[in-house]
Amino acid sequence: MSKRLVWGLATVLCALVVAVPAQAKTKTERVVGGHATVTPSKEITAFLLSRGITVTPIGGMKAGNGSLTMPMVGGQMQVPTMQGTMNASGGLQYTNGSKKVVVKDYRLSHTGHTGKLTAVVNGHRIVLATMSSPKTHMSGHTGTMSGSLKLTAAWAHLINHLVGMQVVHPGEDLGELSATVKMK
Repeated sequence: MSKRLVWGLATVLCALVVAVPAQAKTKTERVVGGHATVTPSKEITAFLLSRGITVTPIGGMKAGNGSLTMPMVGGQMQVPTMQGTMNASGGLQYTNGSKKVVVKDYRLSHTGHTGKLTAVVNGHRIVLATMSSPKTHMSGHTGTMSGSLKLTAAWAHLINHLVGMQVVHPGEDLGELSATVKMK
């Protein structure tokens, strides 16, 4: 191999190293605290009121000032990307006359460019909502994630069953989610 070819290959390799940005090192940490707040859209709030559906917090879930707040109690996240899962305690009971739907054990997951909010609904875990390209930020051992929640087909089906007619559709705006978690 000639010196010229060796230098040419070395130059190309150096250019590749400079052109490819260094990936931030990630490490997995446990979620040890924090909270997530969901602010329902005006349409969802109006829908619940107009249909006579009552929403009752259960366990650690709190309602107030037009929002629902749940404590984050576990999970694992990658730092600094916030990829992983956050588990919440508490839940909600939706009641319409004699029909009840209990939603508990909420879990917020973030993989790739998508967030998912799942929960156990009447004994089965389903995806309630998705978040497209959630915004994340890390500072030390505290991370925040926020984004718009869009209704899934599974949750739309259960809501429609609760009211006894087709009234909501997948992809509708559920509101905004904002989570702050502490990791260790």
